[in-house]
Amino acid sequence: MKIASWVDGILQHQMKMQPLETAVESKLQPLTGIKAVVFDVYGTLVISGSGDVGSADTVGRDSLIRQTLEEFDLLGELESVPNAASLQRKIQQLNRERADQNCPNPEVDIVEVWRQLLAEAGWSFKPSQIQRVVRLATRYEALANPTWPMPGATQLLQQLKQSGLALGIVSNAQIFTPCLVNNLFGQTGLEEGGFCLDLCVFSNRYRQAKPGPRLFEVLLRGLLSRGILPNEAVYVGNDMLNDVWAASEAGLRTVWFAGDRRSCRPRQDDSRCQGVSPDVVLTDLMQLPECLPIS
Repeated sequence: MKIASWVDGILQHQMKMQPLETAVESKLQPLTGIKAVVFDVYGTLVISGSGDVGSADTVGRDSLIRQTLEEFDLLGELESVPNAASLQRKIQQLNRERADQNCPNPEVDIVEVWRQLLAEAGWSFKPSQIQRVVRLATRYEALANPTWPMPGATQLLQQLKQSGLALGIVSNAQIFTPCLVNNLFGQTGLEEGGFCLDLCVFSNRYRQAKPGPRLFEVLLRGLLSRGILPNEAVYVGNDMLNDVWAASEAGLRTVWFAGDRRSCRPRQDDSRCQGVSPDVVLTDLMQLPECLPIS
């Protein structure tokens, strides 16, 4: 069975949503010399009900965890029932174990988090049951963080694919995240949708997250292998720290997408964002083409 089929639950349980208007005003200007456009996923290409993948919010999540365990007939196999607090403690524990000067922003593999959490609750895990854990982790994410395509995302990606610009992704993510992107253009793989696989960088694969530099270092290698300089690429994201600051530190041009109040992150209280000014501010994704060198 292919991995993609393990995570179909994230699509089967999407929830129709519309973005919530922000008070931010757009700032549009031409971006000259651009050869690549790179996107964040949550809060940018897709509406995120919680604002981001793996939200740390625990309010109301205990019932969602119990519902998920019931759906997978696991309650009878456990000595104790995990809750939202124990899930967050496990994530924090695994992150602490990996954090050092070379990994300032560690990222967990959420499937491993659930495997350990269930084992500690008394479940006798067998390697052959890994698909069950993947489906469980995916189902809980769909409940805790419902998603829906951001208005204009599909049209924008189709237009950019036809433009000849190189397309990429740098996103805090988990195993099910690429399926959300594929769903935007009805394809089974990122490459079929026009993305360059060497420019697609997901945090769970590297076990490091934004705003740490690791993901953008990987992106830069992919860009340079294509003869694209950092300032010839533009990064589009909704978080002023994780996206705009981190991308500008890597030398990329930046676009702040402030089109949904759920995920719009100005980060005004973070010193790293003081004085940071994106090249472009969008309140609608379809404002981007008029800023790019495409017909």
